[in-house]
Amino acid sequence: MREKSLQEVYDEFCASGEYVTKEVDINSIRKMMSITQEDLEYLEFLLKQKTINWRIIYTLHYDILRSLCEALIQSDGMKVSNHQGTFAYVCIKHPQLEFDWNFFEKIRTVRNRNKYEGKDIFKNDWKEIDIQMKLYIDTLIKSVKEVI
Repeated sequence: MREKSLQEVYDEFCASGEYVTKEVDINSIRKMMSITQEDLEYLEFLLKQKTINWRIIYTLHYDILRSLCEALIQSDGMKVSNHQGTFAYVCIKHPQLEFDWNFFEKIRTVRNRNKYEGKDIFKNDWKEIDIQMKLYIDTLIKSVKEVI
């Protein structure tokens, strides 16, 4: 099956009405940011342990990234309830962030294969995305903080 381009995914979500306007709720966005900070602190704790479950490290980073994208979308007064649609929106509507659509698709696919097909995630899987994931998380934190 052919992978869809960023524009194709975004256009499909627009056409199907998946992007919905929502009142901007700064308190909700602040709470999302607070939870994200707690999760990041817990990740630091996990990474210091003798035994590390790389699946948990990978998926928790993924969930933090997705949550930050959702906070950014909410700050735009929008909502979408699909991970692929979330990432497409951020790439299209916030080009100044210079995010790579293929990166989002890669991490989403790895996460979905784990969640829905039982494929494990290993240390090498994490090491492939480690730096870019942390850069994107930091960039999103700064972007969201600008609006709250």
